[in-house]
Amino acid sequence: MSLTTTGMGRKNKIIWSIVGIAVILVGWNFFAGKKASQEDVVKAPRGVSLALVSDLSLDSSPLPLLGTVSSRNEASIKAESSGKLKHVYVKLGDYVSAGEIIAEFDNSGERAAVLQAQGVYDAATAGQGNAALSSNSAEVSSGAAQLSLESAKTSALNAINAAYVSLDDAVRVKSDGAFRNPQTRDPQFIVNTSDSRLSIALPQTRATIEEALKAREAKNRTLTTSYDLVSELDAVETETLKVKNYLDDLSLAFSHAIPDTTVPQSTVDGFKASNGIARTGISGSLSAIGGARSALNASIAGNKVAANTLTQTNKGASLAADAGVKTALGTLQGAQSRLEKTIVRSPIGGTVNSLSVETGDFIPPFADVAVVSNNGALEVIAYATEDDAKAIAVGGKVVMNDTALGVITRIAPALDPKTKKIEVRIGIVKNGSELINGQSVRVNAARAHNTGTSKAAQIKIPLSALKITPTGSIIFTLSASSTVVAHEVKEGSLMGDQIVIKEGLTPEMLIVTDARGLRDGEAVTLTKQTAK
Repeated sequence: MSLTTTGMGRKNKIIWSIVGIAVILVGWNFFAGKKASQEDVVKAPRGVSLALVSDLSLDSSPLPLLGTVSSRNEASIKAESSGKLKHVYVKLGDYVSAGEIIAEFDNSGERAAVLQAQGVYDAATAGQGNAALSSNSAEVSSGAAQLSLESAKTSALNAINAAYVSLDDAVRVKSDGAFRNPQTRDPQFIVNTSDSRLSIALPQTRATIEEALKAREAKNRTLTTSYDLVSELDAVETETLKVKNYLDDLSLAFSHAIPDTTVPQSTVDGFKASNGIARTGISGSLSAIGGARSALNASIAGNKVAANTLTQTNKGASLAADAGVKTALGTLQGAQSRLEKTIVRSPIGGTVNSLSVETGDFIPPFADVAVVSNNGALEVIAYATEDDAKAIAVGGKVVMNDTALGVITRIAPALDPKTKKIEVRIGIVKNGSELINGQSVRVNAARAHNTGTSKAAQIKIPLSALKITPTGSIIFTLSASSTVVAHEVKEGSLMGDQIVIKEGLTPEMLIVTDARGLRDGEAVTLTKQTAK
């Protein structure tokens, strides 16, 4: 009984030993197989693509540029005159036609001068039609012309006296409040201003003007109609212009005033208002002086014509009348020209894209008023580097913002001095309605290749085909045994996503297009070859 039990125990031990060994073998085979499969995945050869160097050098990818949409027909309008704007007739975004009035200065004086010159011209024209009258009629005409001349001289004398009154009022009454001892040789400007130049210049100018006012007052006491009143009108106009410039400088000084306890802001504001009224009066005086001079010149010319009519034949009288008409016409056209300078017109038809003024603004000469553009005739202006400009050509196709199509119409022959790049102009041929004047756009320009030769002028490859190592730069080719072979190269300048290779490559070589992660001698599989 004990022998049997002992035999059975040994038998069970043997069975369990066999089962344990089997489990160990199965587990080892399972894990070993799994490890082998993982090693197979890790060691699977990498796929590579090959390309001919000459094909890579002829890069077919678009050249990216940044451009700005611009109008091909645009006008920047500036003021030809100075003064206060009486009306601004347009708003931002309005369409204006060529010659349409955009704004107008206060020009009542200029309009009066035109009306007066028109009357003189009409009189001269009427006199021309009566050139064939008898000598009695000529004497009557001469007498009338003499009376007209005396009247014009009287008007001129009155204009000179009125100009002095206006100057005296503008300087001594309306602007002298900003000075201490203004009518002496050493006036002092009491307003503290940030413009040191004006602080020094204004007292000196005021002293000079005081001398001129005293001289003008003395001269006016002796003036009669027998004087050369045309010269006197010129002289008083010069004096008035000097006072106008002085008042303009005062206005600028008040704009830069620094109020303090002596001259607070309320006092400065009062100075500004009084000075503005003075400037308006001076502008009216200038217009009156110009009108009086025009009328006097016309009367002098008419008197000469009438005097000549007395001694000339009908033919001679007719010629003299023609001369009088021409003189009067010249005076009229001069007055009309001065009036036209107070009216701001658009030279082209288009949309008002910029408006820098408002009604009531005081505008200096040549100030920017508006920009008018033809927004329906757009083009794109881009700038390329000197190297990039060599890759494109006039006539090349362009895509802007992925939707609008265009064509290169012009490539500048030299670098722009401001941007140090080459200007490229692009005409819009399709989907241009999506572009807005002034908008920045992404430009993809087709590269131009020389199809007459099979080799590129220089060797260029994608950056991905170059591997930079501590010992130098290399590229890879594929051996007959499907392993990559490293070749050392010498790189040149960078051109976008390509790089120039100076040494180590020939156009006939087939190279791996993506060298990232490869090692010399590594086994690979060929997935794509773009050329043989």
